[in-house]
Amino acid sequence: MILDDHTLDRFRDRHGDPVRWTAAEIDSYLELGDVAPPVPLLYSHTEMQAMADDYRRSSEQQAAVAGRLAREGHETAAGIWRRGAREARELAAAARLGWPHFEAVLNGW
Repeated sequence: MILDDHTLDRFRDRHGDPVRWTAAEIDSYLELGDVAPPVPLLYSHTEMQAMADDYRRSSEQQAAVAGRLAREGHETAAGIWRRGAREARELAAAARLGWPHFEAVLNGW
């Protein structure tokens, strides 16, 4: 077994497309998974869906505040609340796709 690969991700990066792996590479990959299983995700799918719902509700509330402020003539404040609503919508969309995507969006900010 090739122990210098350390993780399943690194093994796949080093060995390329699994469709082209030899039987020995498949065995090494399976053995590596038994010895060093992948780290579980920080949040489960269910937790991420709940988080997405929370961000969606937050977006709706922030958009309502922005609308009220705009109607009252507070354009600068309304713009700040609109930006918050947009960011909450983006986070809701990312959370719906699960933790890896959500984390990538957070790290991209």
